[in-house]
Amino acid sequence: MKAAALLVLAVGFAATLLVAPWHDESVTDLPLYSAYADLFLAGHLPYRDVLFEYPPLAAPLIAVSGLAGGADGYRVAFTVVAFVAAAVVMLLCGELAARTGGDRDRALLAASLAPLLCGAMIRTHFDLVPVGLTLAALALVCGGRPRTGLSVLGAAIALKLYPVVVVPVVLAWLAARGQRRAAIDGALAMALVVAVAYAAAAALSVGGTVDSLTYHVDRAVQVESSPAVVLRALDGLGAGAATPNSGHKSDGLDHPAAAVVTGVFVALMVAAVALLALAAVRAGGTEPPDGRALVIASLAATVAFACFGKVLSPQFLIWVVPLGALALAWRLSWLTAAVVVSLALTFVEFPAHYRDVVDRVPWVLGVVAARDISLIAVVGLALRALSVRSAQEPARGSARSPWHARRARLRSAPH
Repeated sequence: MKAAALLVLAVGFAATLLVAPWHDESVTDLPLYSAYADLFLAGHLPYRDVLFEYPPLAAPLIAVSGLAGGADGYRVAFTVVAFVAAAVVMLLCGELAARTGGDRDRALLAASLAPLLCGAMIRTHFDLVPVGLTLAALALVCGGRPRTGLSVLGAAIALKLYPVVVVPVVLAWLAARGQRRAAIDGALAMALVVAVAYAAAAALSVGGTVDSLTYHVDRAVQVESSPAVVLRALDGLGAGAATPNSGHKSDGLDHPAAAVVTGVFVALMVAAVALLALAAVRAGGTEPPDGRALVIASLAATVAFACFGKVLSPQFLIWVVPLGALALAWRLSWLTAAVVVSLALTFVEFPAHYRDVVDRVPWVLGVVAARDISLIAVVGLALRALSVRSAQEPARGSARSPWHARRARLRSAPH
């Protein structure tokens, strides 16, 4: 099945290069990446000589494809990097499915369809790499190597910040399983990886490194985000005007209530991650140690980061693909459907109708709003899957552990 899945993945990548509408790259980050690569390879350093808004490990990843030379060479080289990353993500989905009681073949096949669900954006952004590192971290933790896993998760954070929301889920899961020492050691190892990466950036320029972090804090609400849906609704009701803001290399919205709305959504994000961590603890138990609860909660936390954050760039949907593939492997039909709907709606909107979002064409705004709601549904359905698993866990633990069953009988016997 691995060979067949790799073939399907390769055909999908070819479609994103050759076949309409999958090959549409009218909105792409490749020119930005290529410009950065040219500067870095010419000896200009990120943070010190070049304003660089990404975390430190993104710089070498972006630069390496520049060795091919020229815009066309960069495009081809970056496509190769993206394909390798997609293959790794696909294989890790299969491995995680096998380790968590799912169907490996179903996970492999579902993940191999990612290019057809995402379109050209899957090869014009580097999000596949942090996704792969996050999956590798979860596989290592599930495989009994939490310190190494959290170190890899640190590398993912130093590449693209969003995997930070996985950290509380992993640490809570480990602590609940009696692995507090491993959780502490792993957290320190992860922090060390992130600290070393940012120390290297700070050595180039402290100010530039700080600017790379405040850059994202200072960004306006992005037009495709859930907060933007609320701000446009307020505008439509006459409760303040939502005006365009094209700063920070992004299309955003300013509104008198932007700070309040953003704050509410951040609170929702924090609450969602906390609930997912708690649900993973309750559903994971200690018998059997399959790690499914950890994986569901961790991947759903990254979806919460996307759907409740003030920025929801279309490439963030790449983060959602593994959860959909694994949900299919676990036969969680509603969760699978919600992921597919979110991907399909994004494919309808981006990139062909992205300018229509900026120009506020009503039907396209409806598609974006429906996509954002579907992502919130993904988080809710993940919580539901974990709660169902939590309710079933005691029965499974008793059935699989004769010692626990004997102890229960002794407790219920008359004295």
